[in-house]
Amino acid sequence: MRKIKLFMTSFVVVAAALAIIGGAWAAQSPQIPLAGKAIPQFMQPLPILSVQPGGTMATVLGNQPLEIHMCEFDANVLPLGTIAPGVQTTTKVWGYIAGTSCPTTPQDTYIGPVIVNNRGSSTDITWVNNLGNTATSGLTFWKYSTDQTMHWADPINWEMNDCAMTGGIPAFGSPCAQNYSGPIPGVVHLHGGEVPPELDGGPDAWFTSDGAYAGHGYYTFPGAPANAATYKYPNTQEAGPLWFHDHVLGATRLNVYAGLAGAYFIQDPALALPANLQPLTEVIPVVIQDRTFDTNGQLFMHADSAGGVLWTPNPEHPYWVPEFVGDTIVVNGKAWPYLNVQSKRYRFLFVNGSNARTYDMNLVNTVTKTMGPPIWVIGTDGGYLDTPVKLDPNLGQKLTMQPGERYEVIIDFAGFAGATLVINNTGRTPYPKGAAPMGTTLGRIMQFRVAPGTVVDNSYNPALGTPLRTGAQVINRLANPATGTLAAGVTVQKTRQLSLNEVMGAPITTIDPVTGILTAYPGGPLEILVNNTKWSGTNRPDFTPITVNGVTTYYSELPREGDTEVWEIVNQTADAHPIHLHLVQFQLINRQMYNVNTYTAAYNAAYGQGPVPLPAGCTPGIFCPAYGPPLSYDPALNLLSGGKYGGNPDVGLLAKNRKPVYLQGPVMPPAANEAGWKDTIITYPGQVTRIAVRWAPTDLPTNTAAAVLYFPFDPSDFNGHGYVWHCHIIDHEDNEMMRPDVVTLNPLAPAPIGRPLQMGIDY
Repeated sequence: MRKIKLFMTSFVVVAAALAIIGGAWAAQSPQIPLAGKAIPQFMQPLPILSVQPGGTMATVLGNQPLEIHMCEFDANVLPLGTIAPGVQTTTKVWGYIAGTSCPTTPQDTYIGPVIVNNRGSSTDITWVNNLGNTATSGLTFWKYSTDQTMHWADPINWEMNDCAMTGGIPAFGSPCAQNYSGPIPGVVHLHGGEVPPELDGGPDAWFTSDGAYAGHGYYTFPGAPANAATYKYPNTQEAGPLWFHDHVLGATRLNVYAGLAGAYFIQDPALALPANLQPLTEVIPVVIQDRTFDTNGQLFMHADSAGGVLWTPNPEHPYWVPEFVGDTIVVNGKAWPYLNVQSKRYRFLFVNGSNARTYDMNLVNTVTKTMGPPIWVIGTDGGYLDTPVKLDPNLGQKLTMQPGERYEVIIDFAGFAGATLVINNTGRTPYPKGAAPMGTTLGRIMQFRVAPGTVVDNSYNPALGTPLRTGAQVINRLANPATGTLAAGVTVQKTRQLSLNEVMGAPITTIDPVTGILTAYPGGPLEILVNNTKWSGTNRPDFTPITVNGVTTYYSELPREGDTEVWEIVNQTADAHPIHLHLVQFQLINRQMYNVNTYTAAYNAAYGQGPVPLPAGCTPGIFCPAYGPPLSYDPALNLLSGGKYGGNPDVGLLAKNRKPVYLQGPVMPPAANEAGWKDTIITYPGQVTRIAVRWAPTDLPTNTAAAVLYFPFDPSDFNGHGYVWHCHIIDHEDNEMMRPDVVTLNPLAPAPIGRPLQMGIDY
């Protein structure tokens, strides 16, 4: 029988439990990293959709019940001869496999499958966790990278997370310095899905491979096996490119790195697109990831001092790094692949599936060193743009993508017959001011080999400017991308100003909890927070406590269905963060620079003026990590937030002369390729990023009556299945840069019992 969370807090209990379980990994990883420059490039063809000639990436139709297994298997990720001359070395990976069993022979790729269904036709999937146990898994990196000092799923200890709550530096050899040992948890999140909270696949909805344990947010449609969950996705939203991936609390970075990711298309036969637009059967997904391998061709993760390099900046989290970046580019599960193309137009779906790496991309002719064809953007996370957008490399324009973002693009290879082109990457790490990628390795993503000669091409030509959407099917505008303001007729019910914060660890020389060796730690990010608040929140009067199965979470974002909100995200960290909201698509209004030093001084000075006394160790006027916002979240209870919810000093404050105190320069409207529906947006350091979020379906016009602004299902479930918003650098997400939110019902809309989709019947 599956065990749902029982709340305990005794460190003695968790230590005893770990001792009873035994076999926990406590030694340093035995893996030795293989330099990315040692891996041959452009030796393997890109896996493409199986409906295409020679395709190797599985495609399944979502209009029938599906069974998809989370499996461990071998895949041909590295080229022949990488490890030993003439030998094809396989790599142990995890992946989603459609069917009734896991593969027993090496697979061409771990990415996929690609699921396609029509709007309005539900996709019923039973997700089966067959990942096994750490004792039997062949993924060495996973077994030596789980970090029990972080707030994570903690399956066999019933989510109690005593190691995280105890805090501090774990003692060498102590239970908290050990890796996890036991059945492997998993859960599937449909990224970009407009779905009921029960189907969101949130971080607390995990379930283990043996069916014995599940998070307090676990849900399934009746009839699923103990190690599975059945989700019936309604697909009521507009056509668009979604993707699905693992979302286990505190272990997302490990499960996705192992390979758990696939693509999901919703198409709408009623959408009047140009007749000659390449159909979905011709779309080529391009899932871009970075990886590091060991000298045996297996996945390698930066943790503690594996391979003789100190990767971890702070001993408090011995197996966690702030941002994992690999030294090898993997596309669709292949290291530096190539694709043979003709001199015509092709339609691609670009997905940034990396843990932390940002890509700045254009095409370059590797022989002449001249620029290749432009990238034409035709769609964003949430669907088609109204008109195509040209990114011209000759004007220095690039397609920038952070983790979680998707763009549908067209590339026209006409005029490049016989050429060899490479997708070039200049994205710095950390983005945007970190180290530039090495041009001969991370500066290359994949290769296109254009066949000689010309071909007749009658497909949609974006260069002609023919609109993609017309008439009543154009994007319903919440924001005016031309002016960087709200669109005409948009009424905002609430403005939130929310901060992004980094908690830094100081340099320290101490005993390494993993090896027992005296080690000089350089210090660095200890955890990253949204609105200076941890995942579970803080017990303070301006937060709302909700308890499910013994777990109490303190909520600060409780948006109301049908409302339009403006979120002003103030990035106070040194890096860009891709902020992702579950359930909804939103629109970027603008970005604006602010004086970081001046605002930070005012922000820090506000500590001590909040709704509860500062905890021990914090001083008024100085930033207090994880306290929450410095002021009351409700603007009616403080005088400094300018009427904005969030509890932060107003970054838009005006002086007596009506000039901005903190904001600098004009607002910057969204780039043309960002001017569509998005669920993941780049928030740059030193900037305020403003988005317009409407908690309702995207196809409802701006002037829709309030009583009609509702979802076809109940989005308000308070039983542990609510939504989340977070940074999609999944190393950050795993270490507190994520907050839950619960949607409250539109009081003017029909009650849940009167809506088209009913829990227990339709999902």
